Amino acid sequence: MIGGLYSELEAFEAILQHGSFTAAARQLQVTPGAITRRLNTLEARLGAKLLNRSTRRLSLTESGRHYYSEVAPALAQILAAGERVHDLSAQPRGELRVSLPMNFGRLYVIPHLPNFLHRYPGIDLDLQFDDRFIDLIGAGFDAAIRIGALSDSRLVARRIAQTRRILVAAPEYLQRRGTPASPAELIDHDCLHYTLFRDTATWEFQGEREPLRVPVRGRLKANYGAPLVDAAVRGGGILQTATFAVAQELASEQLVEVLPDWCLVPIGIYAVYPGREYRPRKVEAFIDFVEETIGKPAVWDRVMGAGGLPVG
Repeated sequence: MIGGLYSELEAFEAILQHGSFTAAARQLQVTPGAITRRLNTLEARLGAKLLNRSTRRLSLTESGRHYYSEVAPALAQILAAGERVHDLSAQPRGELRVSLPMNFGRLYVIPHLPNFLHRYPGIDLDLQFDDRFIDLIGAGFDAAIRIGALSDSRLVARRIAQTRRILVAAPEYLQRRGTPASPAELIDHDCLHYTLFRDTATWEFQGEREPLRVPVRGRLKANYGAPLVDAAVRGGGILQTATFAVAQELASEQLVEVLPDWCLVPIGIYAVYPGREYRPRKVEAFIDFVEETIGKPAVWDRVMGAGGLPVG
């Protein structure tokens, strides 16, 4: 019974990780029919439907989401136990599923990954790009890079760097609309809003005694930072962003910093992974590599000539 249940759970996880019965079968080196039978047996065992299946897509049912969130840690423990049995002096190996922020991942992680793959020939990378804080455990990820405040207590986090949050605008925009001399004057400007920041209608500065919160307004907002940077370069308004997102535009003077004497709350950059007794060596290798390549001093601040910020 235990062996049968494990093969059913293995099939269920493979379907979720690879997005189809065919891809799951290829990963487990069985036929698609075997994957279907294992899932059907698991659903019959539980008396509940786990997946909504159509010709175009698969999605978890509510029962499936709850069940997977419960069994995923157990599966991870089983796999980790298997890794411990092997010779741990060997090179890290296996498929590594990582969630990356879209813009940060593209600019500062992807360029280094060929070196990572060369260093660890036993690791295969499966990268998913998303600025949202997705459920790592429920979605079956091994690790993630996350930017900003963390709240999921089931995850272990290592801060690998931090970056300044700044205001930027194109010189053409400032010539046309004027340069604000204080945060209060932002209310008279077109402000570009990144909707994954907690409060897009209020921007917070670090005051001498307490935070200074100023209202702002603007007609353009998005949940992806790159289009907002493009809009700012084209004179669309003032953008609140992290230095890493605009390092190149600042270096080329397509954008300039606005209110440079005022400090906004800095942003932490973290490597996170599911909390468990044993951390797979492939995860440890990835986190160490990321910290080595983008850690201290931060590469984007070196581009700006500002010097790296302490990780601490």
